[in-house]
Amino acid sequence: MKRLVFLALAALAAASESAAQISVVSSTVEERQAAPGASYSGTVRVRNAGGDARTARVSAADYRFLADGRTFYDAPGSTPRSNAPWVRFSPSQLTLAPGEEATVAYTVTVPAGGDVRGSYWSVLLVETMDPASVSAARTGRLGLTPVIRYAVQLATHVGEAERRVALQGARVTGPGRAPALEMDIMNTGEQADRLELRMDLFRADGAPAGQRSSTRGLVYPGSSIHQAFDLRGLAPGTYRAMVTVDTGSDDVFGAEYTIRI
Repeated sequence: MKRLVFLALAALAAASESAAQISVVSSTVEERQAAPGASYSGTVRVRNAGGDARTARVSAADYRFLADGRTFYDAPGSTPRSNAPWVRFSPSQLTLAPGEEATVAYTVTVPAGGDVRGSYWSVLLVETMDPASVSAARTGRLGLTPVIRYAVQLATHVGEAERRVALQGARVTGPGRAPALEMDIMNTGEQADRLELRMDLFRADGAPAGQRSSTRGLVYPGSSIHQAFDLRGLAPGTYRAMVTVDTGSDDVFGAEYTIRI
C-alpha cells in the first residue's frame, strides 16, 4: 500500500449518517522529504456530501499504533518524533454548504539546528461537529453527541537515518483457527518504512514447501504491526520458516522458526 492510511476513520461513538457528512477527499497521508531549515506547504481537501450545512473542526495530534490494535492520538508535541510543533494550519474551523468543498492549508517548517534526522510525523484531525454540539458550544449547555474524525498523517523525512525492525512473539495459531504463523513487527529504527514481508517454507528434508508475501503500509518508529502468514494447505509435519523484512534499505532483517502443523 503505497498510500497508507492506517487512518482513515476513527469513530468515537456510533454516529448517524447525517453526522458524518464532512469527509476528507484528498490523501490521508501527506509525506515529504525536507532538509533542516526548509519549509513546505500543502492542503487537505474536505467535502460536505450531505444535504445540510455542516461545520468541521481541525486540530493537531500525535499519532502511534501498536500490533494489538490500539491506536493513540496523543497531545501534539508529546511524543519524541512529533513534528506537530513544526506545523501551522488554517482554518481551525470551517462551515460547508451542501456539496461544497474547502481546503485546510498547512505549512511544515523543519528546525534548522539540532540533530534532526529520520522521520517525524503527526496528524491533522478533521472532526464533524453535530449541529447539537455547535448549539451547545454557543449556549454552554452540555450533551452527548456522536463524533467522527478523519486523521490526515503529515510525515516529514529528514535525510537518512537508521532503519531497523524487530520480530516479536512468533507463534502458530491454536486449535479452532485457520493455521497461520503470527508475529508482531516493531519499527525500532529512526525512519518510517513501508515493509515488504516474505516467508519461505522448507520441509524437514530441506525441500521448498512454498512462499508467502505481504506488503504493509508506513510503519513509524516506535509503532508496530501484527502479521499473519497463512499456513493452510500444508500437510501435517515439521517445517522451517524463514521470515524476512525488507525496509527498502541495503539491510534485510529476518528470523528463522521451526513450526509444526
